Amino acid sequence: MGTGRVVEVREGANFGGNGHFLIEAAVVAVDMAEADLDRTDPVIGRAVDMWGHHNEYLGSTVNRARIFDVDPASRFSTTVMVGQFGFGRAGRSHDTGYMVTGQVRGFQPPRWQRPGQVVHQFVVDKSDGLNWLPETDRSVAATALRSAVADDAVGGLVVQFVLDGSGIRGTIAPWRPHELRTYPAGRLLTRCDGEGSNLSVEVGRSAVHLNLVEPLPAGCRLRVARSRELVAQLPADRVGIVRADRCGPCGPAGVEPLEVVDATGAVVLIEQEVNVQVDDACVILEHPAGEDDHEHDVRVQVRSFVRGVPAAVPEIHVRQCPNPEALPREQGRPVVVGLDGGAACVVGTDDAGLGAFTLRGLRAGAARLSLTVDPADVPGGHDDERHFSRVGAMTVRVLPDDWWLDAIPAEQVTFDLVYREVLEPYEQLYSFMRDEVFSLADGFKVQTYAKLIWQMCDPRNKGRTYYMPPSRDLSAPKARLLLRFLREQQKPAQVTRFVPSPGRDRPGLTTREELVTALGHAAVVELGVMLQYLYAAYSVPTHGAGLEYVRLGRWNAQQLAVACGDGGESLDAGIRTTLLSIAREEMMHFLMVNNVLMAIGEPFTVPRIDFGTINDELPVALDFSLEGLGLGSVQRFIEIEKPESAVRDVQLGDIRATGPRPALGYASLSELYGDIRDGLRRVPGLFLVERGRGGGEHHLFLRRSIDLDHPDYQMEVDDLPSALFAIDVITEQGEGNVLNSERLDDEESHHAAFTRLAGLLADDPSWRPSYPVLRNPTLDDDSLLKDLVTVPETRAAMQLFNDSYFMMLQLMVQHFGGQPDSSLRRSVLMNHAIDVMTGMMRPLAELIVTMPSGRKGRTAGPSFELPGQLSYISRPDVARRLIARRFQRIAEEAAKHPLVPARVAEQSDFLCDYFRALSEEKSTT
Repeated sequence: MGTGRVVEVREGANFGGNGHFLIEAAVVAVDMAEADLDRTDPVIGRAVDMWGHHNEYLGSTVNRARIFDVDPASRFSTTVMVGQFGFGRAGRSHDTGYMVTGQVRGFQPPRWQRPGQVVHQFVVDKSDGLNWLPETDRSVAATALRSAVADDAVGGLVVQFVLDGSGIRGTIAPWRPHELRTYPAGRLLTRCDGEGSNLSVEVGRSAVHLNLVEPLPAGCRLRVARSRELVAQLPADRVGIVRADRCGPCGPAGVEPLEVVDATGAVVLIEQEVNVQVDDACVILEHPAGEDDHEHDVRVQVRSFVRGVPAAVPEIHVRQCPNPEALPREQGRPVVVGLDGGAACVVGTDDAGLGAFTLRGLRAGAARLSLTVDPADVPGGHDDERHFSRVGAMTVRVLPDDWWLDAIPAEQVTFDLVYREVLEPYEQLYSFMRDEVFSLADGFKVQTYAKLIWQMCDPRNKGRTYYMPPSRDLSAPKARLLLRFLREQQKPAQVTRFVPSPGRDRPGLTTREELVTALGHAAVVELGVMLQYLYAAYSVPTHGAGLEYVRLGRWNAQQLAVACGDGGESLDAGIRTTLLSIAREEMMHFLMVNNVLMAIGEPFTVPRIDFGTINDELPVALDFSLEGLGLGSVQRFIEIEKPESAVRDVQLGDIRATGPRPALGYASLSELYGDIRDGLRRVPGLFLVERGRGGGEHHLFLRRSIDLDHPDYQMEVDDLPSALFAIDVITEQGEGNVLNSERLDDEESHHAAFTRLAGLLADDPSWRPSYPVLRNPTLDDDSLLKDLVTVPETRAAMQLFNDSYFMMLQLMVQHFGGQPDSSLRRSVLMNHAIDVMTGMMRPLAELIVTMPSGRKGRTAGPSFELPGQLSYISRPDVARRLIARRFQRIAEEAAKHPLVPARVAEQSDFLCDYFRALSEEKSTT
């Protein structure tokens, strides 16, 4: 049981049209079975709250419940709407929380109404979400209630409350599905004089439970009406659910009507043996668009009870009493609604006490419906309270016929029209919008908050407490007119278009210095993207690890195939090998760019890539970072490889992207290579190398389409045609459609490959086929832009990887610095660089991505940080000794690490011995 008061959120009639309210109520007593009222349980004094619905658009809390009149011209249709119920908090819920919360649906129409007093009731259904919270365990009563509700025969909680001049009081109890949701359960007894409130009673074997809205005077008794056998002495001055002991055996109380007599023996309340009710007793109907429009008809379920038990009733007479105040211009008794196609109807219910009839709006207005068993029991009018207090009743409002609004042409849907037909009535009738929010007469405000207004007025939200207008009488055609206008406000005056570019509008590269700078940027890009793709590939578990994930149930066989292929049985090796293949081609692109640089007299360039600063240093508006494989990283890769032809000009009306652009600023890599290609043709006297001495003799990691048309190609660059062809090979593999060769079916550009991978990942967004590696891991304590790895064992493995990465690049520098004309494929230095990449870097990377990083939930990753400055060592003997010494140190450190695969130390030992022996051999000769 609880008591409290209603807190008006806004003063004035109808709350200024707002209708929102809060209650301040608390539990005051607990009634448990045979015990007296308990006023000591910890639940006593805890808050009882009735909230409104959560507004998903605004993400709101402290949502108010609402009260409104279904028929504004009647005092009998004031309806409450609660969206969420809870009890048990003490103060703020994050200090001492609720014991239970739950969702509420539907309207709570007025029941047992009399001047200054009304009953409302709702159900918190288990199926709609009833959340028992840990605070329940502190209360014996709340725990018992939770146990009762857990019974399969119980459907949830029923909350009944009385609003009167003293505030609010009510009860919380288990609800059973055979009971009404919005009308008190039990056997209905009504006042003989029509002056007091009804009550309901449940007669048990040993006790009688009464639902009392107002107290009975002393000396009242419950008895069987015909035999006058005493059933119970009724307690005085009690309200709520009141218990009284049975007097004598059950006798005829279960099959005869009951009555209440006062101390003088006068009958004051008598049972209505047949009680017919409707849960949805307040209905707002749309006016149909025509005779054939049945979309807005409403099917009403009828419930019948005989002496409190669901039972069949063969004839229930449904009649309508129009409210003349809602039809001031009508004469006589107009028909407002159709009842199963007529002005009245007769409904029967089945053995479960269930029946139904159809409501159809016929004219704008309001009416009360009477549901009676006696055909002679006819109401005297809309306000015949003695009649409606003892029979089934409901209020129906039919909205105006506004369908003509649908025919208004779009160009005529102006603010003036919408204000006159939709907004102005609410602006004039209800002051709260104008006083507290904004005036609906201000067109600029309506345009600014168009989306919010529609969300609040969307007919689909009529069942939510936050719906506007609070009166819920906005007709469907008016709602559509409002939507048409609001959508028009979101339509821009001009739509941005993306149009084909008329051609290269860049100033281009006109000097050797600009071309060298651009080629330097290309070298950074190719090495940088190679490292990104390697990092993403390493983040994907190996096929062996994937098999273990399948065994553990973390992956399925299909996911294993997508991520890792078939384990090497064929060339179908999944995402992981696709990324490794693309990374190898990017390494070839890096070498091709360097071949072009060396052909025009520049040294072999190995840029130092720092993923904490690279995006500030490159004049390309793209995001470079080391990131594990996922849909987001693949989308970045797609942007990096996007063809220039796919990047269109932006045009808004007559405004286009015109005017000067920086010579060394690029929207895509395709645009960068386009400038390089033009620059090679434009700048004279570039090539200084003799023909036939342009490096090359490399025939690995080139595609079959190249081999078909150019089987002699080996990446050499010694003049303009060979340089242009090298650039074309790079762009063909990256974006496609550059060379004239017909692409083979099993070949795809990098851009196409990443687009395909994105589709595979998008098919199952919840699956991430990679370890949770850090983004831009680092060993550098001073870096704030990268993620520091702190676990010592992981740092040691990362240092070994970085030392190996350094040695791979050092071997390449030694080759191109000392013997740029020699064959790449026969170069010992280049072949050993590949050995370092595959035999040392790869196993180290595959280990590191499984190791803890020090950040919760994240593994580490190879950081590709160079431990020193790369440069060509001009004395060959010194270079060999230094290389041998560095490989020896790597081998020693690798052997110490308990997790590093043995082959890393073995490979490093082999290279140490090889270069030491080579240095000794050269020194003796």
